[in-house]
Amino acid sequence: MHVTDLRAPVGATLGRRYRLTEALGSGGSGAVYRAVDQRLDREVAVKLFDLGAADSEEIRRYAAEARVLAGLAHPHLVALLDVGADQVDGVGPVAFLVMELVEGRTLRDTIVDGALPRGLAADVGRQLALALGHAHAAGVVHRDVKPSNVLVSDATVRTGRLDGPWLPVVLADFGIAVSRTSAQASDRRSSSGTASYQSPEQALGRDVGPASDVYSLGLVLLECLTGERAYPGDPLTSSLARLLRPVDVPADLGRDWVRLLAGMTATEPADRPSPTAIAAELRALRSVDPPLPGDPQAEPPA
Repeated sequence: MHVTDLRAPVGATLGRRYRLTEALGSGGSGAVYRAVDQRLDREVAVKLFDLGAADSEEIRRYAAEARVLAGLAHPHLVALLDVGADQVDGVGPVAFLVMELVEGRTLRDTIVDGALPRGLAADVGRQLALALGHAHAAGVVHRDVKPSNVLVSDATVRTGRLDGPWLPVVLADFGIAVSRTSAQASDRRSSSGTASYQSPEQALGRDVGPASDVYSLGLVLLECLTGERAYPGDPLTSSLARLLRPVDVPADLGRDWVRLLAGMTATEPADRPSPTAIAAELRALRSVDPPLPGDPQAEPPA
């Protein structure tokens, strides 16, 4: 059984504290549940890892994710609250991460019906750039920036439409993140990640640094603006496509958007801008294309 096949019973309590109430989904590095912190009487998200079924690599990834999250604290990064291990009836030994619960949906679900207004896309990109800048400053490369790993707060999502002057988001799932100080070069050269959003160096299995996240963010931003993936198809086709042709940025997005997105998705990592520069450019673009009429001056928190 793989870790993502884990099915813990709703009602189970972990660490005599966290009572599972609802399965929220699973990904490449664990199953996620809504839970109640019975000590503080608040809802949290709990990510479970089946230690009985996991191999040594999966256990190492769990420990790495805990270490990465413990060293990060930013408004646009999901916050780690606790870690632990327990025995669950019918499942066996599990390890768990307790994180803040972001009520809402993923960016993937938000853009499934089409592109975002340019001002909202600029807001999303700016917040993610700030989050990545913080992670990179701490020596952490996410390696899997994609719409399904971006959580959109329910503060501006209501009944399928967008309300409010900006779209608050947090970047989640550091399951395959890597520290730049890691002694294991194989970690930094892994082709892990989702094919549609991999950088060229990821697709080639080369050393992956902060610029790889910038490339992936560029693809996410382009998808927010167009409603379409830049490199669709099966994993092999998608990975090869970026090695054969540059990203097609529609000219009708305007000169400034084209310049920014082309720079973020440059083939050579050294040619890509920093997250700090990206955040500044997106702030300027947002002023040109306000998110919604009626409140063009509203700003998301830094």
